[in-house]
Amino acid sequence: MAMRTASPWWASLLFGIGLILMFVGERILGHLPGVRMILTGLGLLAIVGITAVRAYTTVSTAGARRAVERTLLFCHFGVLVALILYAFTTKWGLGNFHLSDAGADKLSTVLTVLWVLVMLASIVPLFTIETSLGMARRTGFDVKGAGADEGVEYFRVRDIGWSGLSVALAAGLLMVTCNVADQRNVQRDVSYFKTSQAGDSTKAIVASSKDPIKVLMFFPDPNEVKEQVKSYFEALSSASGHMTIESHDRFVDAELAGKYKVTKDGVIVLVRGTGDKEKSQTIELDTDIAKMRTGTGKLRNFDREVNTVLMKLVRDKRKAYVMTGHGEITDYESVPPELKGKVQERRTTVFKKRLADLNYEIKDLGLIDLAKDVPDDATIVIMLAPTVPLQAAEWAALDRYLDKGGRLMIALDPKGDPSLGSLEGKLGLKYNGLPLTDDQAYLPQRGTPADRRFAITTQFSAHASTTALSRSVDKGLVLIESGALEDAPFTMKGEQPKKTFTIQSMESAFLDTNDNFTFDAATEKRQKWHIGAAVEGPKMKGADGKDKDGFRALVFADADLFADALISNMGRAAVVIISGPLLDDSVRWLGGEEVFAGEVVTEDDKPIQHTKGQDATWFILTIAGVPSLVLTLGLIGTWARRRRSSRKSIEVKP
Repeated sequence: MAMRTASPWWASLLFGIGLILMFVGERILGHLPGVRMILTGLGLLAIVGITAVRAYTTVSTAGARRAVERTLLFCHFGVLVALILYAFTTKWGLGNFHLSDAGADKLSTVLTVLWVLVMLASIVPLFTIETSLGMARRTGFDVKGAGADEGVEYFRVRDIGWSGLSVALAAGLLMVTCNVADQRNVQRDVSYFKTSQAGDSTKAIVASSKDPIKVLMFFPDPNEVKEQVKSYFEALSSASGHMTIESHDRFVDAELAGKYKVTKDGVIVLVRGTGDKEKSQTIELDTDIAKMRTGTGKLRNFDREVNTVLMKLVRDKRKAYVMTGHGEITDYESVPPELKGKVQERRTTVFKKRLADLNYEIKDLGLIDLAKDVPDDATIVIMLAPTVPLQAAEWAALDRYLDKGGRLMIALDPKGDPSLGSLEGKLGLKYNGLPLTDDQAYLPQRGTPADRRFAITTQFSAHASTTALSRSVDKGLVLIESGALEDAPFTMKGEQPKKTFTIQSMESAFLDTNDNFTFDAATEKRQKWHIGAAVEGPKMKGADGKDKDGFRALVFADADLFADALISNMGRAAVVIISGPLLDDSVRWLGGEEVFAGEVVTEDDKPIQHTKGQDATWFILTIAGVPSLVLTLGLIGTWARRRRSSRKSIEVKP
């Protein structure tokens, strides 16, 4: 008598299709409620229906065949239990527990680990058993001889099922280990290509915000770029205490992604405030870690990216008026034709970009407008190396601007107009246009005496405008054909302004009076020459009768500090600003935001810079030292071999 097994081969196929439908409905098309409901419903119906069929086949069979069917039925039940646990990780499921946000996050993590473990422990054995059996057990057999044959088949099925369960549990252990490692994450990145850390300036901006800042990260999971970014924001949040971090899947949280116009992975949205007062800024990253760590990737300059975005969040845009029409380096076209051979063109693209990053709108301030007055909406007025002298009316307008508490930055150049006009007596400064030269601490360029005009200094005072500069790793500032500032008597009435010299040259520097690049002891003097000065006016009465800060002014003897410079390192070229972080802190101090002053961390390649003495040392070590060492080791080795040979020959003689 023949008897057919109860479960057809296509039952497991439909079971797998049901799981796929649920996955698509929940994870891929979850942002479409109608489609999600249809796909999830069809998938669940298929899974429950096939499980019912499997239960029926288990009851309908006997002997070893029933044992096989029962094993498969347990796997089906395991899948159903996993789906129930998954349901409790959804918003609907977590809502039934009435927990706090922190408690809900912890419970969601625990349930997610559990349902994935149960799913793996059920699916993998089910797949291995079905693959092993194929269609063989689905044909009829003789009852009289069934016992032995089925016994052999069941033992094979049992062993394969246990093997599949072992694989599933090993994968589950790996997943739990990864979760523990993520929760107890300690990173030690010793490679050069690393994500920048949160700098002092960025931490200060977050801490100063009256409203908490929320970070929404839209990344696929898992993703290495996401982990790098998450570590950065976690460190920033722990330092400031004013930041919360959320990770989102743009497909699952489609409504939130739509609100902030997130259309691709790798988007970070920083949000400040709520309701009508909410402001948001976006940072876009590539999700490929290899691309993000290249020279053009954003991870190495991520702190600067975040710093820029935060400045736009915490305050409104301000206006910086840059003077034009006097042959400034920001307006080379206005240099008189007869002077263009003497004054070289310098670009200020990085200077303008950094002002924009600091949330300043840049506007030109020409002769016609300045002769009337400085615009009332000016936060800062900047003048970089005028070649043509300013008119008396223009100096008077700047004087009135400072009397009202204005903020002014001036950078002069030996080849330009050296005058400070009527501001000399107000600021207590005058400009010496003789070229600053240093034959000991300088940056070699072409191997000629002219390199001595590339003087290097590490002399910075403890002032808010030089905070990051004095804390930087190399602490070196290159002065290119600089002049020097000198004291002048104050002519202001009443309380005198406070004057601080923020940057000075090295003691080996001198002003080259005869332009021969050589120190002449009879006519020249080595000393610390003043390169930068900060002047702060006395307190004054505001319109409301309360005291407010007086004017602030920064004067520099080298306009090249704010010009573009092309550097090349490791085969890569980049345009940078010569003074590094000096501009950022100067603008912040002028704008009354010195609380934001400090380092903005970057992991860009730093060009290797040596002074003349350092270059001489490296030259000697490279040309003479290394060959001498190799020669010495070779002679020692040869002497040792000959000595051993001599001993052996002596021992051989009778």
